[in-house]
Amino acid sequence: MSDQGQARTPTWLQIAVSNAGVFKAATAITWAWIWGITRADLGHDPSVEEVAEWWGASVRTCYRDLAAFRKAFPWLSDPTAFVDQAEVKPAIESAAKGMANFAERIKNRKRPTDLAMMKIGFTPCAYPG
Repeated sequence: MSDQGQARTPTWLQIAVSNAGVFKAATAITWAWIWGITRADLGHDPSVEEVAEWWGASVRTCYRDLAAFRKAFPWLSDPTAFVDQAEVKPAIESAAKGMANFAERIKNRKRPTDLAMMKIGFTPCAYPG
């Protein structure tokens, strides 16, 4: 409970850590981030294979990342509800626009390390539970 006697809404990261542990929680938030950026660029909900191709990652790794996401957020099949939140969507869109700066990272098969990626995990999560 907060100081005012009302329960605080847990963050996405708190729920992810509770459901999946610290490592998989970070993986789940990262998956939502890269999925959202891919979606913004392609203009549709991407498949795992499309995310892998877009980021130059292996399909198997992306499926493992999706599995971590689903363990962290078992009521979601994909990150749509997460990345469409008013607090998260602007960060995703901004990152997608700035991807030209990350072109060299993508060619070198490095995943994003942007601080904004982890900040989205600290947004309140209105989940059915």
